[in-house]
Amino acid sequence: MAQSPDHTRHRHRVLVAVLLVLGTLVAFLATFSVWVNRQALNTDNWVTTSTRLLENEQIDEQLATFMVGQLYANVDVEAELAKALPPQARALAGPAAGGLRQLAQRAAEKALAAPRFQALWAEANREAHEALLKILDGGGSFASTGEGEVTLHLGTLVGEVGKQAGLPQALLEKVPPEAGNLTVLESEQISAAQKVAKLIRRLPVVLFVLLILLYGGAIYLARERRREALRSVGFGFAIAGILALLVRALAGDAITGTLATTAAVEPAAEAAWEIGTSLLVTVAWSAIAFGVLLVLGAWLAGRTAPARALRREASPYFRERPGPAYAFAAGIWVLLIAWAPIAAFRKPLGILVFAVLFALGTELLRRQALTEFPHEQLQPLSMKFATLRTFGHRGEPAAGADDPLARVERLNRLRQEGALTETEFEEEKRKALARTGESNDL
Repeated sequence: MAQSPDHTRHRHRVLVAVLLVLGTLVAFLATFSVWVNRQALNTDNWVTTSTRLLENEQIDEQLATFMVGQLYANVDVEAELAKALPPQARALAGPAAGGLRQLAQRAAEKALAAPRFQALWAEANREAHEALLKILDGGGSFASTGEGEVTLHLGTLVGEVGKQAGLPQALLEKVPPEAGNLTVLESEQISAAQKVAKLIRRLPVVLFVLLILLYGGAIYLARERRREALRSVGFGFAIAGILALLVRALAGDAITGTLATTAAVEPAAEAAWEIGTSLLVTVAWSAIAFGVLLVLGAWLAGRTAPARALRREASPYFRERPGPAYAFAAGIWVLLIAWAPIAAFRKPLGILVFAVLFALGTELLRRQALTEFPHEQLQPLSMKFATLRTFGHRGEPAAGADDPLARVERLNRLRQEGALTETEFEEEKRKALARTGESNDL
């Protein structure tokens, strides 16, 4: 038995709705996949983030504590001071070591803000990240794998902190090279990390292809409601970005609470999370901004009175002066590049893609405007004001207008001047003559 057209339309609408919901979910996942890919597997982004971490006062304080702690953990400062003091003053070695540690802490915090240390920190992070990527790709020799661990060496930075803190050179020479080493991966974790890295690299591409299929399928199946489907896609991108920001906020509270073992460490943990996920914020806001652009584009092609009025005003320009119309669209595109609400506007490929999209959208809007208003003509502003004075903003005769026959004469003059189309003239003439008949009845 054949299905009725209404039943078929209903099935299409349900399918379109399902595709839109799935597309929004995929957009949400794609937001996180792009963030992880660009944050964890892009060396430049890694170095930028690590440099921003070092510029934070709370993190500086904890890092200085770690560096000074490494110095004292690897060298018996009290014993070294006792050797340097005369026998009668050796009892002061303990208090002196404690006082020196406090001075070293303050000096270390100051040293962390110095350009030299920040340059060393950035270089160490760059080398470490490049080495980590080599390991994840199955090779690399910078990081050691002795005793079942992958270790990043920060001994040079520990020594630099001690030097900046003013510790005696003789004491610094006794700091072992392994001071400040950090374990990145256990040997049994390397295989799993390599698999995760491969997944992270491929996931954004897979999700974006799936996103295009889902949203593209929804728009295609929407048929006569494709504009509404495009608007829903815009809302979907915006919702995905908002959800990503919400998850970031909720996850931040949970993660910083877990990492911060003491109240003193909590500000540094919160700062690290805020800085480490700043790229996620950029990606999320890019999704929101892209969604807003899609919604705006769908509105411009919509049936609302303001949208139709804009298309009507633009139609003669599209027909007679398409150059300025396209120049106006290009101007908006340039402003968006300067503002860069979407991260893609900061990259050449993204700029090119949006240039194509803007050109395509402008052409579609041009064709729609010319189809809806084929007879609109360019007219001076004086004629537009005359039309407004005669008909008001909604096409009705303005208050205080002349009698109906005089209005017909004015209509004919406006038609001859090009301010009214033939169809509009006949419609307004019919209304004016109808009012004449009503007056006679009275």
